[in-house]
Amino acid sequence: MHGSGADGDREKGTAGSWWAAAVANLLIGLVAIVPGLCVRWLLTRYALVHCAAGPVCSKEPPDHAVGMTLGAVLGGAFVLGMVLVVDVLMPWQEGRPLNLWLGMTALVPAPFAIAQAAGWI
Repeated sequence: MHGSGADGDREKGTAGSWWAAAVANLLIGLVAIVPGLCVRWLLTRYALVHCAAGPVCSKEPPDHAVGMTLGAVLGGAFVLGMVLVVDVLMPWQEGRPLNLWLGMTALVPAPFAIAQAAGWI
């Protein structure tokens, strides 16, 4: 299958891989909204509990602190695993340029930032 037709397909694949990398990382960013919301909740609500009195603390942590912590840790690990598989392992196995796929990881926080700026979340 090595011939003149294969070279033309490779050039088309380069432009397609640019779009594929962008779309794949934006989809990962959609999944990353969940741990992002958990981290935001922990930083805004859980951080407000101050216990300067030492071991005797009159304030209790919010009810959802354990669930949000687990959501942030497990969700973040899942998103990092997806980035590892989609942006490193798959392109490496298929012989695609890693610098293109790793460069597109900058798009992962874009859905969260857009939704935050639009007031959807």
